[in-house]
Amino acid sequence: MTVLASRLKSIRDRLAELEAMAREDRAEAAHRLTAELTRELNEALEEASGSTNGEPAPTSGEPRPPRDPVEKCPRCTLRSFTFQDGTIRERPDEPGHFEAQYQCMSCGHEAWRRLG
Repeated sequence: MTVLASRLKSIRDRLAELEAMAREDRAEAAHRLTAELTRELNEALEEASGSTNGEPAPTSGEPRPPRDPVEKCPRCTLRSFTFQDGTIRERPDEPGHFEAQYQCMSCGHEAWRRLG
């Protein structure tokens, strides 16, 4: 329980950091931190609820959401090419490698991007 408590304390401290970023209008850094914290909270909740039933954590070969869910769009070059939740799939031409769908929030361009 102390491991879980220390993880949750770390997340709480970083949420305070996120709040400070929002006040300072550092949107990109705040967005990255939000995605990271969401992933960590989901992992902690899975552990706390016992949904893994004592199984080890996911291996590095399993898909994970991108660390930075927003990239530069290859079409309009604005930084608004956004990862779409729930779209991770195994690459058809490369078993064991994964890709996710991105959509530009500015021009609407959609494409699959390799993860990792």
